[in-house]
Amino acid sequence: MELYAVFGQPIHHSLSPQMHNRAFSATNRTAFYLPVECSPKELLPKLAAFHDLGGRGVNLTRPLKETIIPHLRAQSPWVEKTGAANTILWENDGWVGDNTDIQAFVAMVPPAPHAQSTALVLGQGGVARASVAGLEVLGYHVSVMARPSQKARWHSSWIAWQWDTLHLPPYDVIVNATPLGQDGEGEWPDTVKFLPHTTIVDWVYRPNTTRLIQQARRVGAHTVDGLSLLVKQASLAWMSWFGTEGPFAVMAEAVRDYYD
Repeated sequence: MELYAVFGQPIHHSLSPQMHNRAFSATNRTAFYLPVECSPKELLPKLAAFHDLGGRGVNLTRPLKETIIPHLRAQSPWVEKTGAANTILWENDGWVGDNTDIQAFVAMVPPAPHAQSTALVLGQGGVARASVAGLEVLGYHVSVMARPSQKARWHSSWIAWQWDTLHLPPYDVIVNATPLGQDGEGEWPDTVKFLPHTTIVDWVYRPNTTRLIQQARRVGAHTVDGLSLLVKQASLAWMSWFGTEGPFAVMAEAVRDYYD
């Protein structure tokens, strides 16, 4: 039996095991997928132990997507664009990295409607970098808003965090790549306003429909929710592991069953 896993900290909230194990069953694949609690310091020894047990492929969630980069034998162009990997495969005596976050993002967000289209990304972690890279691929001029930290400013257009008091200019796309709005992580202020032409992307998938998505839908804005992005990136992980995309409908049904 082939073994696959998701590594992260915390990992108890992950829906990846439900999606992948349902997909393995539906496609008659002899494989099993499990969650592994893992800190950055534990990543290399736990990956080695997992491989010794027969582990072949791994998804990485926060805070490991950037930690793995120096330890990859090879990486896809998507990893080079983002500086993060969320999917790895053991191949030719080493781990090969890919980033299906950005691939899912590019597949689900509309391309820039004109040459001056603008986008704002909130956050500075792995999915923020994936979002920025994806938006640039789609033709947007991107700004990043994040709280002060010791991380280097990795983007040329940087805005200090002021979301609760910000009067937004008419961005074509706004992306939440922070935990804000996730269960137990604080909530969006009701004062935030959106324009109907804007696309709102929220990577948070717990709860299923966040306050940010609700606010955007009330004014008729186009939305891309975190659950849809989660399922899409999971189905694309199969391209790295098996050479074909995973069954999106099966994985989506597994997620819906979980929430129901």
